[in-house]
Amino acid sequence: MSLALGVDRRHVAGSAFALIAASFYGCVPNFARLAFNQGVPAIETVLLRTSAIAVVLAMASAISGASFHVPRAAWKSFGVQALATFIVSASYLASVQFIPVGLAVIIFFAFPVIVVVASPLVEGITPSWPRIGVAMLAFLGLGIAVGPGFNNLDLRGVFLAAAAALGCALQFFSGRSLGQYLQPAVFGSLVHLAIWPLVLAVALYAGSGQLQVTSGAASWLGLGFAGAVCLVYVGGYFFHMSSLKAAPASVVAPYFNWEPILTTIISGFLLGEKLFLNQYGGGALVLAALVLAGFIHDKKLEA
Repeated sequence: MSLALGVDRRHVAGSAFALIAASFYGCVPNFARLAFNQGVPAIETVLLRTSAIAVVLAMASAISGASFHVPRAAWKSFGVQALATFIVSASYLASVQFIPVGLAVIIFFAFPVIVVVASPLVEGITPSWPRIGVAMLAFLGLGIAVGPGFNNLDLRGVFLAAAAALGCALQFFSGRSLGQYLQPAVFGSLVHLAIWPLVLAVALYAGSGQLQVTSGAASWLGLGFAGAVCLVYVGGYFFHMSSLKAAPASVVAPYFNWEPILTTIISGFLLGEKLFLNQYGGGALVLAALVLAGFIHDKKLEA
């Protein structure tokens, strides 16, 4: 293991794709919260974006002449990617209904550290001490951010954001594996098509058998914000999976550090949200851990 500053030249494309994906993703929670404020439940925004990405990526794949056949060797990874995508889709946006966007981001962004620490285990290599130290620093930050005001938080939001973090880590590993067999647009479309019935079922259950977006209860402004979620999510997911096709998960994950910074900036402007001092401090420790993670490169993982 060696410490290196800067980006490995072999993975410049993957790093660039990761930063683009992070920029798209950074807009999602805020648009989802704005849609919720205008009458569109988070789970219905998830349903809309799931429908949109399945159609858009399928069209793009068909136009490019890509094959939609999923090889038998890819079935396991496809199943994990579908499960992980459902968990992230249903949990992350739902968490902002119960806790501030900024705090949801702090909790959710344990996922790059989870990826960095778990990558050596997935590859059959014992984690290095620097990686373990980075993970401890990140979780210390999460403890500071959530702990002092824990009694005043809605535990549903905390749980949902944490579940989304674990699901996102699974997305990275399964996405890297799927990239060996299928183009990102192809499996992105198929994965979202696979989870669409589940998302619809959850949306109908939450709405007591009725969807707000079809009943006229949601405002046109709310539907507009939900549409914005669809647009940025399609771009984010495509570049996310493209980054994993170009480089290992442990290499690209730290570059998603930009996402929480952008999300927090946008939430301040659009939503007027302010975090408490302990949440700023804890979030700063999490981001510091993620930046440090970007300086740790295990040569066996980058081959």
